[in-house]
Amino acid sequence: MEEPVMEPTGDSESDFALSLAALTQSLRALQTRYDEVQSHRAKQQQLDEHRADLEAQWQTEQRPALEQELQQLTEQLTELSLQLESELLTDKQLQKIFWDGLRQGLMGDIFWQIVRFGGLGLVIGWLLKSWQVGGN
Repeated sequence: MEEPVMEPTGDSESDFALSLAALTQSLRALQTRYDEVQSHRAKQQQLDEHRADLEAQWQTEQRPALEQELQQLTEQLTELSLQLESELLTDKQLQKIFWDGLRQGLMGDIFWQIVRFGGLGLVIGWLLKSWQVGGN
């Protein structure tokens, strides 16, 4: 689900409304993903219980049909566990959070510290160079 980018307009009331709309949309997406995870967990629990019953049954009578069903259940459980590994956030959402945080960090404090201390280093370097040239 691609979220539209909303640019601030400068008007605090409209900015608030845009932010609120974006937050509402994000909460809906999170609720949808949470519901999916809950559904997968419930299905995983049912499959685990069914597999335990089949394993107990297979211990008493070893039929090829039971073995095949156990194998199918194991495959389904593996697939579900892969889907649940992401928990609430999809890869795309994690990437967006990462890049947004990186962008805000670079454009915020880190960027200005690089500019300040990098510029300060250049000025000190020029001063040392001019002092060295003048000293010789």
